[in-house]
Amino acid sequence: MLYNNKHQRNQKSKTTNRFLVSINVLGSAGPIRFVVKEDETVSNVINYALKCYVRESRLPLLGLDSSFFRLYCPYCASEAFDP
Repeated sequence: MLYNNKHQRNQKSKTTNRFLVSINVLGSAGPIRFVVKEDETVSNVINYALKCYVRESRLPLLGLDSSFFRLYCPYCASEAFDP
């Protein structure tokens, strides 16, 4: 039984696509990089990026309210992703 549960979890993790996200904040030392699952929402990605930013004690200070931020693709920067 224990083997079956572990085996099923391994099968699920193999089928989940993950993406490396690199976020640049203007005025910061460099990009924040982390891996997200394919089905994550944009607002969750922004929340996680803000938490990583604070954890690393980066400047400038941004705050933690994700509703003030938008996520843009570097290739089509005129349109933000929907939260």
